[in-house]
Amino acid sequence: MVWSFGGLFEQDDREKLHKFLDSKGAPLPPISPQKLQVDHETVFDYYVHEQTFQWTMWQATSWEPPKKVVFSQLLIPTADSTRAEYIIRKIAELPVMRSEKRNEPSHNNTLLVGGPGTAKTSIIMMYCGTFDPNVMLFHRMNFSSATTPFNF
Repeated sequence: MVWSFGGLFEQDDREKLHKFLDSKGAPLPPISPQKLQVDHETVFDYYVHEQTFQWTMWQATSWEPPKKVVFSQLLIPTADSTRAEYIIRKIAELPVMRSEKRNEPSHNNTLLVGGPGTAKTSIIMMYCGTFDPNVMLFHRMNFSSATTPFNF
């Protein structure tokens, strides 16, 4: 619910939503007032663990440095990228047909939104890096604010 309503929120608005939900008695993770005020920790920094059903803080996935290091191609996971990859993966795993009876497709597309330098491309590159090359092909095309339909 938090990501459905507040996924596009900036940090200030995430804190406001957290405080609003707290004032309504929502079951939130145990965050001390100091963590909320100093570290700006909110419900967005947690997820419900699928096996234990306990609030768990997002942690960056483990990373192994490549054997051949090309600095410009290094993608090091962060808690934010791990969180975004998880959401993208959950959307991608939805069934192709939401309802066979109503002939209703699932529409499991994902759009990443953010300003320049907010790691949208890096997140997608890390997600696509998990594909099995024998099953899934990936090709990258760069677009920018200067790209026009005619250029494409």
